[in-house]
Amino acid sequence: MNRLRTLYHMARADFYERARRYSFLVMLGLVVWLGYLSATGALAMSVPPNYVGEVNSPWVGALMTVTVTLFLGWFGFYLVKGSVARDYETGVGQIIATTPLSRPLYALGKWLSNFAVLSVMVLILMFVGIFMNLFFSHAPLDLWALTAPLLFIALPCMAIVAALAVLFETIGWLRGGFGNVVYFFLFMMALVPGFEADPYQPLLDLTGFRLIGDRLAEAAKLTYPESESGFAFQIVTSVSEVKYFLYNGIEWTAEILLPRFAFILIALGIAIFAALFFDRFDTAKILRRKKRLTPDLERDSALEPAPHPSVFLTPLPAERRFRFGALFLAELKMLLKGHRWWWYLASLGLVIAQLSAPSSTTPFLLAVAWLWMILLLSALGSREALYNTGEIVFSAPRPTLNQLSASWLAAFTVTALMGAGAFLRYFMDGDSVRLLAWTGGALFIPSLALALGVLTSSRKPFEVIYVTWMYFILNAVPPLDFVGITPASPWQFYVLSAFALFVLAVFVRRWQLTGAKTSK
Repeated sequence: MNRLRTLYHMARADFYERARRYSFLVMLGLVVWLGYLSATGALAMSVPPNYVGEVNSPWVGALMTVTVTLFLGWFGFYLVKGSVARDYETGVGQIIATTPLSRPLYALGKWLSNFAVLSVMVLILMFVGIFMNLFFSHAPLDLWALTAPLLFIALPCMAIVAALAVLFETIGWLRGGFGNVVYFFLFMMALVPGFEADPYQPLLDLTGFRLIGDRLAEAAKLTYPESESGFAFQIVTSVSEVKYFLYNGIEWTAEILLPRFAFILIALGIAIFAALFFDRFDTAKILRRKKRLTPDLERDSALEPAPHPSVFLTPLPAERRFRFGALFLAELKMLLKGHRWWWYLASLGLVIAQLSAPSSTTPFLLAVAWLWMILLLSALGSREALYNTGEIVFSAPRPTLNQLSASWLAAFTVTALMGAGAFLRYFMDGDSVRLLAWTGGALFIPSLALALGVLTSSRKPFEVIYVTWMYFILNAVPPLDFVGITPASPWQFYVLSAFALFVLAVFVRRWQLTGAKTSK
C-alpha cells in the first residue's frame, strides 16, 4: 500500500510540474488545432479513390483516433521526453537518490506521468469529436461509438509512447538528440508491419490503422463494390467530388479487445525494463568521465552542489579593431569538435557520394548529408542557455549581432561543406534549378536552427521539426523542398525566409538581453 501511495504521489507531482510548463500549453493548442482541422475537413480520411463516410459518431470516433495515434504517437514522445533529464539538471535526482524509492518504482512513476499527459491530449480530442458530431452531423450522438476507438486504440498506443520515452531517457546514448532522431524513424517503421502483415496481426498494429482501415473498406464496398481496399488519411489540398457511405463502427469483441489490452501490459513491461538501465542518479559515473582535479575538490563537489547564481556582467567597450575572423573560427571549432573519427569519415563519404553518384540520386544524398548534421546544428542559438555561459558570452562587445552573425556563418560553412559534392555536381551538369535550390537550402537551414534555438533555448524543437521536414522532402513534397529533389522547389521563398529568420533571431536575442538588464 505504501508503494502504491508513493507511486501515485510521484506521478501526480510530476504531472503537475509538466502542466505548469509553457510547452504543455503549446501542445494543448496544437491538439485543439488538429481537432479543428479534422472538424473542418482539412484532415480527411477516405477509402480510395474518393469514398468518405457520412459524419456520424462512429466516423468521427475513427477520424479522431487516427488523428491521435498518428500525430500524438509521433510528436507526443517529444512532449513527454525530458522528465528524467530535468531531475538530473535540477538536482532533484540527488534528493531522490537519498530516499528508499526503488528504480522500478521511479520508472513506473515517470511512465504514469507521461501517460497522464498524453491521456489529457486524447481527452481534449474526444471533446472536439463530440462537438464535431453535435454541430456538423445530422445523426444523433452515440457516445459509446465515438469514444470506444479512442479508449481501446488511442490510449494503449499512448501507453507505449509514454513507456518508450522513459526507456530512451534511461539509456544514456538515447537520452539526447540522437534518441530523438532514432524515435522518428522507429515510429515510421512501426507503421509498416501493421499494414503489410497478411493475415492481419493485431499485435503489430499499434496505431490501429489496419483495424480501422479494414472496417472502413468493408463498409465502403457494401455501398460501392468498385471501391478499393485500405484507407487514406491526408491533408486535403483540393476539393474533389466525393461519394458517401455509411460507417457503423467496430464491433468490439474479445478477439479485438485482448490485443489492445496487451499493449498496456507491454508498455508496463517496457517501463520496468527501463529500470534496468537507470543509474539512480549515480553521480560517480559522471565524475569518472570527467578529468579529475584533486581528491579534495572531488569530495567537496560531491558533498555540495555547485551554485548557479544569476549574474549579469557589464558589457565590455567595443574595441577599435574587432577580430570577426577569430570569433568565426571559434564558433566553427565549437560546431565541429567532439565527434568520433567515424562521424567525420561518414561525412566525407557522403560528400564524395554526392559527386560520384548518378545525377538522379544526388539530391537524395544531399538530403541525407544535411540530415546527418542535425545534432551538429541543433544547439545553435541555445548553447548559452544549455551550458550556462550566457553571462560571459553576452558581456562581449555587441553580443547580439557579432555573436549571432559568427554562429550563423559557421553553421552556413558547415552546411555548404556537407553539400559541396552536390554543388559541384550541379555546377558541372549545368543544373541551374538545383543550384538555386541548393543555395536556398544552405541559407535556410542555419537560419532555422538559429531562430529556433534563440526562441526556445532548447535543442529539441529544431531536431523534431528538421527531421520531420526532411522526411517530407524525401517523399518529394514540392512546397517543403529546399534540397532540390523536385523541379518545383520554391528556392526564392527559402532565401527570403533565411533572411527573415535571422532578423527574427537578432530581435529576439536583443529583447532577451534587454529583459535581463531591466530585471537586474
